[in-house]
Amino acid sequence: MQGDQPENLEKIRGELNSVTAEIVTLLRRRLELCRRVQSAKRETSTPTLDLTREEELVSKLVGEGDSTQNRILVRLLREIISACRSIQSESIIAVPYAMRSHCMEAARTVFGSSCTFSLVGGVEDAFSSVELGSSDFSIAPYEGTAHGAYPYTLDALIESELRIIGEVVLPVEYHLVSVERSLSAIRVVVGDVEAIWACQRFLSANLPSAKIFSSPNQPITKKKGWAYLLGTREAEDSGLNTLAVGVQDDRENATRFVVVGRRGGFNINLKGNVHYKTTLVFTATNRPGVLAEILADFGSRGINLTMIGSRPLRKKKWEYAFIIDLDTTEDNPLFLEALKQVRRKTTLLRVLGSYPTLTSDRLKISMGK
Repeated sequence: MQGDQPENLEKIRGELNSVTAEIVTLLRRRLELCRRVQSAKRETSTPTLDLTREEELVSKLVGEGDSTQNRILVRLLREIISACRSIQSESIIAVPYAMRSHCMEAARTVFGSSCTFSLVGGVEDAFSSVELGSSDFSIAPYEGTAHGAYPYTLDALIESELRIIGEVVLPVEYHLVSVERSLSAIRVVVGDVEAIWACQRFLSANLPSAKIFSSPNQPITKKKGWAYLLGTREAEDSGLNTLAVGVQDDRENATRFVVVGRRGGFNINLKGNVHYKTTLVFTATNRPGVLAEILADFGSRGINLTMIGSRPLRKKKWEYAFIIDLDTTEDNPLFLEALKQVRRKTTLLRVLGSYPTLTSDRLKISMGK
């Protein structure tokens, strides 16, 4: 019995060429429309960045689902949007050097590649860069599945006047790379504090005799016997051999990253068809049960609490500021009603932002086995 004949390769390539030509024609049209948008925004002094609109566009065109095809489409769309946005204004993104690999991946997920990425010291340095006008936006790790909220990001948010304008959740993966070709040759392992902490079980089981160095500033070299714990993008770009993939202890490890910007430097449409969160910081009056009362002010109105964290106030000993995330927008009448009640029980109360949750383009293990 004769089977189906294979398709002619040249015919398929011809169809691909036709589709590519159509895409290029449409991209030229989109670029021209973006130039017109630039002129209209300039006349009305409208900021360039609108993450709500971008998220609505991506989620509407790609649809739901976690398939590889959908994630590729998300990545392509974000790059198209990024390139078109750069016609209006090329943004400078301050990326904290600490946990730089994953922060850079998060920044590229949100902003695409058509931006200037500026590596600075810590989270507070990155936020200061935005406040001083040296950068337009910044991004920082906010909450992890492995160890909860990141204290240095909470501190920076409490001290800063910046607004949270978006969040994205990414899987956090670490890979062991080296000039060597086998684990048995490794004598030294280098990584930042986050990487070493996240890979304890792997290191103990597979490299019990290796010296472990925590150094975020250590250059990646081809030293004999040395290995490095790197995030996916850094591992791919290192030019070294990948000895082990996904060596973090928690295979489902993920981190929320928040995007921050100056007031007036972005658009936020709270009526979009996307998922929003609102983040507050407050200090409560000193009396029994006040924190429970504040949380009840939101809960009794059906507003869901998704995260709570606390940090000591730097200028007041033994006093704490609380940061909470809520599933709502700051223009929700029920939220505003609750806020009136909360104000009576706090000495400081500030909305840090209402913002969309952005779709990630990351595959779970993009360097997969």
